[in-house]
Amino acid sequence: MAPPTVAVVGTGLAGLSAAYELSIALQSELPEAHVVVFEKNKFLGGNSMKASSGINAVNPAAEDTEAIYAEDTRKSGGGLSKEDLVAQLVNGSQDGIAFLEGLGLNISTIVRLGGHSKPRTRSNPAGPNVGTYLVKAVAARVQAAANVEVKLNSKVVSIEDAKDGRLSVTYAATAPRPAAAADGSATAAAAAAAPEEQQLVVNALVLATGGFGASKEMLREHSPAVAELPTTNGDWAQGEGIQLGAGLGASLLHMEQVQVHPTGFVDPADPTAGTKWLAPEKLRGCGAILLNSSGRRFVDELTTRDKVTGALMGQEGRVAWLLLGVAGAAMFGEGTLGFYGSKGLVKKFDTLEAAAQHMGLQPAELQQQLEQYNTAAAGSDPFGKQFFPTTLDPAGHFWLGQITPVVHYCMGGLEINDKAQVLSKQGSPIRGLFAAGEVSGGLHGANRLGGNSLAECVVFGRIAGQAAAAHVLPEVLVQQGTAGMVDMMSAKQSVVAAL
Repeated sequence: MAPPTVAVVGTGLAGLSAAYELSIALQSELPEAHVVVFEKNKFLGGNSMKASSGINAVNPAAEDTEAIYAEDTRKSGGGLSKEDLVAQLVNGSQDGIAFLEGLGLNISTIVRLGGHSKPRTRSNPAGPNVGTYLVKAVAARVQAAANVEVKLNSKVVSIEDAKDGRLSVTYAATAPRPAAAADGSATAAAAAAAPEEQQLVVNALVLATGGFGASKEMLREHSPAVAELPTTNGDWAQGEGIQLGAGLGASLLHMEQVQVHPTGFVDPADPTAGTKWLAPEKLRGCGAILLNSSGRRFVDELTTRDKVTGALMGQEGRVAWLLLGVAGAAMFGEGTLGFYGSKGLVKKFDTLEAAAQHMGLQPAELQQQLEQYNTAAAGSDPFGKQFFPTTLDPAGHFWLGQITPVVHYCMGGLEINDKAQVLSKQGSPIRGLFAAGEVSGGLHGANRLGGNSLAECVVFGRIAGQAAAAHVLPEVLVQQGTAGMVDMMSAKQSVVAAL
């Protein structure tokens, strides 16, 4: 009998978390098992690498509780979130942080993002953006695992029922580009090899391929009102995993729910670009304010994303200024702001007068807005803002950038249960098929809460890996007969206990 194989499709934080859990569980209980990770790109990480605000978890130090966190998630989702998924996310959030800290990561910076009742969004105090920081750490463990094979440049094109309780995966593996001819001429030897389709039969499979935020075709089909907006998604976010699951009879949930993030940076060098850098919500979580073309505030900057977006869509040109003062810049990190500055997305101004001139305002107009904001922070805000991370010092320096709404995240996808099993249209689990991350639907409802994406990736990615391992163990037991039954059942119980 061939050793069992489990596949993971996608190498964002959800897929990598699943692969890591699989490698640990199977190496311990079934060392001959093999984990194959498919990634269609030539690099790991997907959109998780771009995440820049943080990862959520219950924060007892701020008198946060699972009930408060769950209610914030439900409220942001407009009542559409599946209760079992919300409970699983919230209940597993602190364990997810412990898992990451166990890898040696420092995610001790905590801020409050929009729609949160408590500060619970964690990030690293130094180094790269939080998504890159987390992905690289988990990826290093996955790539070092002896029982894991990572296949880059390998796109899964179909998944079929193998009729024996397993799944048949067809993938197109693009060979590395051959070296150019010695004379440097453009020859066939210098061209990329044509994709060659191959098959692999697996005992279980985890889909973690992300959403469809870069697919105009799928956006036009499911959420046409936002299809023509720019996007923060890499061009790889085409929704193939959703289509693969649907081909196996999976139920699709909330496909029309696409999040438009209010703050995508407008690059002055290319203002109409279809793909934009995200202006992290953490900027507003550190005290950045939004001002329209007249230099006036128009919204509570820390309400939920859908409400900020709605207010911004009503402004002239659907653009606004994002302004961060000296205290907020220190909280966010001057070095990170400098990175965005190097891209031409924000500029630092040493005086209020210089910032006002850049905005086309009189200094007195801008000063009045800052004074009104500081007064609101000490009393009552006309826009209902309750949390003021920092105030704005008119005598300090300022960071300033222009922002506009952007397609950011797909709340809809494959319907799953709290064990990360993909559900059929009849509501029953599809044998051997699991999903985690943006490819799945049901957790976020109509609007994702900031910081819940990375939390979902870790919590449900780990659950998917553990559940896939638990699925493989009894499958092998059946194939091997009664020999070793006691040991195998004990192994299954040890994995299930982790769920």
